[in-house]
Amino acid sequence: MSSDHANDFLEQTSQSRGYTLEMHRIMAVADIEWARKYNAFIEATYTGQRTLDRKTKELLQIVVEAALRADVEQIQAHVRVALQEGATPQEILESLQAVIAPMGALAFRRGLQAWAAETGFEIPEA
Repeated sequence: MSSDHANDFLEQTSQSRGYTLEMHRIMAVADIEWARKYNAFIEATYTGQRTLDRKTKELLQIVVEAALRADVEQIQAHVRVALQEGATPQEILESLQAVIAPMGALAFRRGLQAWAAETGFEIPEA
């Protein structure tokens, strides 16, 4: 696959999602056909406008990824997009707090770390 096609794909992915992950960079070169089909699925289920707006979908992504204990940097990407889509830091925090019981405190902690890093919250010294 040419680097021009890969770069075009990554630019489009970044514009539609608001971020790219290592997975996108690998698949842009390793299997661009699959990556394009995957992006079409993501457009239909996540980034495309349907009944739920993008802000709401990002809040869902944040709590689900926190519950699944995704990498903090991945959760941060969704916090960043949620903020860009009009979510307030308090709305994001309340979304995480609302699911502490079913997702567990360890997952909440990871989501909280991503929230603090992306919103600039100053963590008090111990």
